[in-house]
Amino acid sequence: MKFRSKLIAVLFLSLCTQVMGQGDTTNLGQFIGDWHGEGHFYNVNLGAELGTVRFTLRVTSDMEITGSVGNAEIVDAEIEVDDWNAGYSIKGSIQGQILPNNEFHKKRITLLLKAVRDDETTGDFHLASNFIFDFSMRPGEITLRRNP
Repeated sequence: MKFRSKLIAVLFLSLCTQVMGQGDTTNLGQFIGDWHGEGHFYNVNLGAELGTVRFTLRVTSDMEITGSVGNAEIVDAEIEVDDWNAGYSIKGSIQGQILPNNEFHKKRITLLLKAVRDDETTGDFHLASNFIFDFSMRPGEITLRRNP
């Protein structure tokens, strides 16, 4: 009897976790369009050295995402609801040099964005070498505005 109760409890918790983890993808449409903006590194010394980073983003009605971070291209990007951060997450790869004439280089980008308000969204960006764990990840804050 004890085993059966534990099994039922584990199955119930597993079902709750799966249901709660499923985000409402209908809100992803708020990001459709062309976006531009800038980001600032949280590390003050890095920010002083590298300055402001320009961002562009294009999200199509098919949720295909392209864009740029500095002079580099964002490719293979996907958007999803991010329940952990109460917002949205865009993850992609970076091809090319982010800043001209600078050794600063990263391979991956993650944007953690809040809901769109008045054609603007804010959040964080993470520039990293991988999506798992990166001691040299460079985070910052980002503001994106929809192009008219």
